Amino acid sequence: MVRVMLEDEDYCDVPADLMTFDEGVVVFWREGEEVGRHRQMRIRSLEMLASRSMGRRIEEARKTFPNAYRSWSPEEEDRLKELHEGGMGKDVLVKELGRQPGGIEVRMRTLGLLSDDEKLR
Repeated sequence: MVRVMLEDEDYCDVPADLMTFDEGVVVFWREGEEVGRHRQMRIRSLEMLASRSMGRRIEEARKTFPNAYRSWSPEEEDRLKELHEGGMGKDVLVKELGRQPGGIEVRMRTLGLLSDDEKLR
């Protein structure tokens, strides 16, 4: 979904997954079908509404997992390695690192601590 902010404080929400530009016109598409068009001169801004929902998801996840969706620091990776080598399981890793189990599992695969078919336990 794209919010199209137009001149005169007007706006419209367009159910689009793609935009193209054609001779001063922005053309909106969804699944290969044209769903709208606006003259480029009338458009003040475009906002991807899906990005807002991701922001809410991150905010909600961080209530339980404070480091969810944050970049891993070298120190955090070292801590993950220490905990893993100490035989700590999923629950301890989640609590100690403040991250979601899926994020920990992906990082462990990246670091070579888990194989592709192995699950975090």
